[in-house]
Amino acid sequence: MGIAKRRAVARARLDVEIDIPRLAAAMRRYALACSSRLGNDCYVHAAIVKEILAQVGFEAQLIGGYAAWRVGPGDSDVILHAPMPGMVFTGKALPHHIWLEFDGFLLDTTTYQLRLKAAQLDAQDGGHTTVEWCPDYLFVARSSVSSFKDVEQKDAGMYYYERHLHTEKRVTQEPFTLDPDDVQQVWLLYQNPTCQVFGPNDFFANAPP
Repeated sequence: MGIAKRRAVARARLDVEIDIPRLAAAMRRYALACSSRLGNDCYVHAAIVKEILAQVGFEAQLIGGYAAWRVGPGDSDVILHAPMPGMVFTGKALPHHIWLEFDGFLLDTTTYQLRLKAAQLDAQDGGHTTVEWCPDYLFVARSSVSSFKDVEQKDAGMYYYERHLHTEKRVTQEPFTLDPDDVQQVWLLYQNPTCQVFGPNDFFANAPP
C-alpha cells in the first residue's frame, strides 16, 4: 500500500472514531474559559488532545520545535515561535511550539489564538500585526507544511512547523502533570457541544472594575 493510500485509510478510520473539528472546538472552549496562560499553553492543548485521541485508539506523538504562521499580507504579519539571530533568553525562556503528529498528519488546536498572540507581541514591541488568517485549528497533511522562508515571504495562510529534538527534550522534561479533570472536562464538552462553559477567565472578564 502506498503512502497516500495509507494516509487516506488512516484519515477515514479517524473520521469514524472521532470528529476532529468537534474535538478542537471542545478544547478551544475549555481553554478560553479556564486556561491561565492563553497564548502560551500549547503544551496543555497538545497533552489533553493526545490523551483523548489515545482513549479512542489513536496514538499521536507530541512534537516540540519551531513554528511560524503568516497571518496577513504585510512584512511583519508573521507570528513566530522560534529563536532568531540576536535574541537574548532569560531564565528558562525558550521560543518553541508544541503540536501533535500521527499517520502523516499534523494537528494543532491552538491556532485560534493567533489573533491573541499578535496582540501580545504588538504590546511588547509596539508594532502592528494585521491578522487576516486565524483558523480555529489546523489538521493537515504533514506534507503541506511550508518552509520558514516561504512563510516569511509569501501569502497569508501559510504555516511552518519544524521538529527540533533538543528543544523538544528540554521542554518535555520540565515538570508537567496532566490533570485528569482537564481531560474529562474537554471530553464532556466534546460529547455535549451545545453545553455552555463558564470558568475563571469568564469571571475575571466580567468582574466589576
